[in-house]
Amino acid sequence: MTTSDWCAAADDTPLPTPLRDAVCAQLGLAPAPPSLECLKAVYAAWCRRVPFDNVRKLIALREAAPPPLPGTQAADFFEHWLAHGTGGTCWSSSNALYMLVTALGFTARRIAGSMRDLGIITHGSTVVTIDGRDWLVDASALTQRPVPLFAGPYRDPDPAFATTWTMDGDTHLLRFGAAPGPEHTVCRFMIDSIDHAFLDAAHERSRGFGRFNEITYARRNVADGFLVLSSAVPYHRTADGTDVRPLNRDALRHVLAHDFGLGPDVLQRYEACGALDANFTPTIPL
Repeated sequence: MTTSDWCAAADDTPLPTPLRDAVCAQLGLAPAPPSLECLKAVYAAWCRRVPFDNVRKLIALREAAPPPLPGTQAADFFEHWLAHGTGGTCWSSSNALYMLVTALGFTARRIAGSMRDLGIITHGSTVVTIDGRDWLVDASALTQRPVPLFAGPYRDPDPAFATTWTMDGDTHLLRFGAAPGPEHTVCRFMIDSIDHAFLDAAHERSRGFGRFNEITYARRNVADGFLVLSSAVPYHRTADGTDVRPLNRDALRHVLAHDFGLGPDVLQRYEACGALDANFTPTIPL
């Protein structure tokens, strides 16, 4: 099956085995029977190697690309990640992770909630069920370890990630390490199961509003914590605190390429459409 065949595949059709295996190889994983240890390995590798970023979305908006937004189909997401190092925002990245874990034999479902607990549905995520117990693997929060949703209040002992989870009525509240801004970002999960049509519609609605339509945002994990790029300011959060160092244009290009793994072709389009320069225009920070 060719790359173009992968991209034409419907998103609720299992990932073709050659694409699944190419993704696993890039993640440094060998396909294995589904288990909690396997899920931990898959999610840790995802958090380190698949960035949460809005670069393709910025390009699509500035180039006035027609629907669908990039990465809505998991095959398209993975094809571009393999070729160019790009990730996606929550709707596309959560769907891609969902499709990967189901292709690896896990039982999973897509869920939705409100990032920053604003009362409106703005966020997609993934839950994996193993032996009747649910584990949250969020492709945006990148908590490094799956979050158990069955054992009462949860707190990750790693202060860099500062992940907590609690029940609040019939909803789940996830708090995770953030930068910039408050120490934590909160997300309230409100819809326990969504299909791809719901996800597709939510992704398209985000064309008209949202935090990722103007300036650059990227996040991924590293050995001692995580990196966040917000506009032209990178943040490196560890157990010891957060290092901040504003960038000029050349340094921003370098960080996107070196720290987040974006390839030269996509960075050329990103700069040509004006998305790089937008980070140096006064705006509301992410």
